[in-house]
Amino acid sequence: MAMNVFFFTDESMHKIYKSYGKWDILQNIPQIIYSLLVSQAIQVFICYLTLTDKQFYLIKRLKFKGEKNINPIFKILKCIKIKLIIFYVVTFILFLAYWYIITSFCTVYKNTQIIFIKDSLTSFLSGILYPFVLYIFPALLRIISLKATKRNLSCLYKFSDFIPIF
Repeated sequence: MAMNVFFFTDESMHKIYKSYGKWDILQNIPQIIYSLLVSQAIQVFICYLTLTDKQFYLIKRLKFKGEKNINPIFKILKCIKIKLIIFYVVTFILFLAYWYIITSFCTVYKNTQIIFIKDSLTSFLSGILYPFVLYIFPALLRIISLKATKRNLSCLYKFSDFIPIF
């Protein structure tokens, strides 16, 4: 919802005024796409802060040989602790900022609240459907590359590993 607030510009407000408050999804598609892209970028950063599986696998790989391996374990655990503290601080600040921005927008622009809610729901639904579209394409490429018996299509399989990065 907060990302939608950021993309309500004077031009979009003027279009709403000119259309007598009617909601036009075609007019709002760029706003929805921008909102989705910024939200995904923030999500990637937050996932980086919360995903600590690499550090746990690193601890698991260390062979315990007495006191000399305890120091690297404590360094790894300290790194995990710092990442999680940063995560909680960043999410708390973001939640406060988003709450303030949304309430301010809805207070100032009372007549556009319904349009704002429709835009937010559309962005939410596109955000839910986005992962399905993102992961069905690599799955299809993998199926094609594995079923191809006559030709070696290993490049499709490798490309399908690259796509979910986005």
